[in-house]
Amino acid sequence: MNKPQNNMTLGQTEDAAVQLENEFTSIVREEIGMHEGMAAMFAQALVRGLRRKLGGQDIYVPAPDRSERDAAIRRLFDGSNLADVMRTHNVSRSTVYRVTGRRDPQSVRIGMGSAKSPISPL
Repeated sequence: MNKPQNNMTLGQTEDAAVQLENEFTSIVREEIGMHEGMAAMFAQALVRGLRRKLGGQDIYVPAPDRSERDAAIRRLFDGSNLADVMRTHNVSRSTVYRVTGRRDPQSVRIGMGSAKSPISPL
């Protein structure tokens, strides 16, 4: 029996494969709308193929390009529609403020000064 790489036990390796199958099944269902049973068959085939061809290798999965989403957030956000922008783009409050370059009003404490130069209470 081959020893799994990365100091994982055989059980941990199999758990990782099952988790990957679950992720692929979920992705196929979300992206294509495929029935659960058929999506699971595709996911199992993908995992078997990946294990056979690339087993033991680290695989880099690039993050999606967010430039179009960010541009849409900047166009849409007017300062008074935070909840709508968050819901429309499925992002957090901090993401909206980071993308738009605006300061989150809830992060500013009145009378406390900035984190770089706190006001002394004395």
